[in-house]
Amino acid sequence: MAPGTSRLLLAANCDIPEDVICENIFSRLPFKLVTCLKTMSRHYRLQMTNNTTFAAKQARLCPSCPALIQISSLVDSEGRYNYYINLISSTPAIVGVPSSRLDFLDCGINNNGEFSLLASTNGLLCIQYTLYKRPRVRTILIANPATQQAQPIAGAAQHLIEGRAVGLVFDPPSELSSGEEHKFKIVQASPFRSTSNTSIEFRFVIFSSDTCRWVMSNAIVNANIKKAKCNKVVYASGGLYWDYLDDLLWFDVSRSVGGIIKMPWMLQGSKSKEWDHHNIHTSNNGIVVCTTISKDGLAIYHLVEGGVHYWELKHKKGWTDIMEVSGDAFQFYHSMKLRNSWQSRFCERWLVRPLGLESGRWLYLGVSEKRYTLDKVLCYDLDSGKMEAIVRDLSNQFNLTASVFGYRNSMAALPAIAVPPFEGGICDGNPGDCICAIKGSANHLYYL
Repeated sequence: MAPGTSRLLLAANCDIPEDVICENIFSRLPFKLVTCLKTMSRHYRLQMTNNTTFAAKQARLCPSCPALIQISSLVDSEGRYNYYINLISSTPAIVGVPSSRLDFLDCGINNNGEFSLLASTNGLLCIQYTLYKRPRVRTILIANPATQQAQPIAGAAQHLIEGRAVGLVFDPPSELSSGEEHKFKIVQASPFRSTSNTSIEFRFVIFSSDTCRWVMSNAIVNANIKKAKCNKVVYASGGLYWDYLDDLLWFDVSRSVGGIIKMPWMLQGSKSKEWDHHNIHTSNNGIVVCTTISKDGLAIYHLVEGGVHYWELKHKKGWTDIMEVSGDAFQFYHSMKLRNSWQSRFCERWLVRPLGLESGRWLYLGVSEKRYTLDKVLCYDLDSGKMEAIVRDLSNQFNLTASVFGYRNSMAALPAIAVPPFEGGICDGNPGDCICAIKGSANHLYYL
């Protein structure tokens, strides 16, 4: 029995009205505790199952219960890959999904294709499924692993460039939300050469569930960005943020405006090579966070928005100070134990990558001795300054930072995808109005 469940059941037998207990008390509980109540009481299982009002309240009122999520794979005895959802959390007792398997996606047999996680926002995931024998055939799905719901996105393969980062916009519905407000959007930034051929112009391809149509935003963001692949996209407080190494591309979907923000090390005049191991995340209160790793230590910055965007240093710690407190956490490699100078040359001998920040307190780091070895996970407590080794391996080590996202349990039902009108279909299909009519043109750039 989960902690506190017995006390909740005793409260349920008192004189408090049942609707108050269900909608105003149980809706504030984390997903895993609600699941326990469903299994212990038939009455409350009926009250909380397929109840859109309860699900909306739980998604909005319950603690965020954050975690990190990725789609991992294991090779079976026959050499086939089996994909599953991998969660990392400091509170595994209250954060989880009913099943880590991906059968609920209904994409056919696991072994016929490859799954990859494109985005994660407020409990919803954007997942790509690609057939091994037909790599050009892709299925993009929106899914909620907590409720085991999923549905494909019409036209996604034709409108999203494969290999380019995708942003997912979704906010849990409010108590009195209308069907129009309960929606999600998928956004991809598409780069084009400017007319002067001296900079890059970004335009934004948008799919909205309430219209089931793909459109090209009128907003254009000019930037001098290197030929670097976008590492990751995060959603925070109505905006999407693309990590382009030295630059942060942002786009406000509701206002259809965007811009460029220089990364913290660029504002400090440092070279990007010294800060290539970094990651962006979203805090519980909707703030963009950037974690940097260097040979000297780690630093965490918060993006402050207003008239002018700027980065505020929130935490900084050197490796020497961390190892003085938690030296044992780093002794999982035999070579570390043999070398007397490993502390001073930690980041020179091992690859250290920030995976994500949970609850604004626990920072997870992936450490590997060689570029293609399995990563070990360390958890750094910002409050105590202690480092702890987590005994588990992460897959997909070739692009680890791009495959790990923030996650929170949510019982919110998937927003319904509207039926497109008979005339016009899912897009206009005209140059300037839709990306599917521009892909492959001379000015459309694929490498960003």
